[in-house]
Amino acid sequence: MANGENKSSSDMKCIIIQQSFTGKREFKVTTTPKPPPPVDGEVLITVKACGINFNDVLGRYGLLEDLPRPPFIPGFECSGEVLDIGSNVTHVEKGDRVLVLTRFSAWAEQIVVKKDLVFKIPKEMSFREAAVFPVAYLTAYILLFEIGNVKSGQTLLFHSAAGGVGVALTQLAKLVPNLTIIATASSHKFDALRAHIHYLFEHDFDYVADVKKIAPEGVDLVLDCMAGDDCERGLALLKFNGKYIMYGTSSLLSWDVKNLFGFTKGMSTWWQNDKISCLRLFQDSKSIHGFNLLQLLLRGSNETRRYLADIMHKICIRPIHVRLSYTVIEPCLYKKSDKVKKLKTDLTNDGHSSSTSGPDDDANDEEDLDEFQQISSSSS
Repeated sequence: MANGENKSSSDMKCIIIQQSFTGKREFKVTTTPKPPPPVDGEVLITVKACGINFNDVLGRYGLLEDLPRPPFIPGFECSGEVLDIGSNVTHVEKGDRVLVLTRFSAWAEQIVVKKDLVFKIPKEMSFREAAVFPVAYLTAYILLFEIGNVKSGQTLLFHSAAGGVGVALTQLAKLVPNLTIIATASSHKFDALRAHIHYLFEHDFDYVADVKKIAPEGVDLVLDCMAGDDCERGLALLKFNGKYIMYGTSSLLSWDVKNLFGFTKGMSTWWQNDKISCLRLFQDSKSIHGFNLLQLLLRGSNETRRYLADIMHKICIRPIHVRLSYTVIEPCLYKKSDKVKKLKTDLTNDGHSSSTSGPDDDANDEEDLDEFQQISSSSS
């Protein structure tokens, strides 16, 4: 890869994760050759905005499974305009505004993706909003309706309510009548969430006793993006015939990952969860599930991509009103200060929008944003 200052007409700017001689992973703005023209079933897109979600943070620290070897271009979702299409692509045309779901490579000025994971953007949705939509809302929909099978009259518990998936869960849960919503979040996000969640608790405190007062018989569906201690708490709170779904490991980043002792201590604590007894699950009639959207993207077949595409077409809903922040990269803006922005957005009944800087975490966005701003300021 060449230095960004030597960009030619055949190159494009991108952000990469590279690894130093000491093993430290860091972001760098650089250039790389533009992707080749799309072939059969592919779409070439000029990127207007890139979403930054919690998986990007995990990738930054090397905590995701099946990461490419550095250097590589991160990013799982983006929005932009169709620049070219390959054969057998009929649902989009050149110039269409689209959002994209991908496994890496989104943080660049251009990207080539499979046609099944390219979707037209509704007229009322901006590029910024579309860029943070796919990962959060696909995850939330599948958790609630495909695996969780949530129903009217049930009780739902989830964590990181101010994260991307958390806000999507809050919005989609409104489609289920008479559903009791219980969630945890950072206390400074309570004001934005309180009007939309029935019961809010600060995650750093033990919430088990309070939840039992609300739901003495237990919770029907627990959605856990934290793991660690929350795994045991979630299983303890499940009612007879309840479901527990793990879809993230945010507690990994609550440790000092830059300090070997802190990281080792955190891993030791995390893996000391009680072993799950299949016999006990049978006796209590409880079920445990796992969901990993990125693994679907990595290992999924054409049928899997069609499955995800069908869900994407279902979730163009009219969101409830929540005022939160989210973080995007906008590679085509002119001012260097505009390359990465933390934006405030109104999620109203009149338009489509999304949420925060990561799908699984709402506590560490300020620190992560600083690094994204630093790398963006060097890209001009």
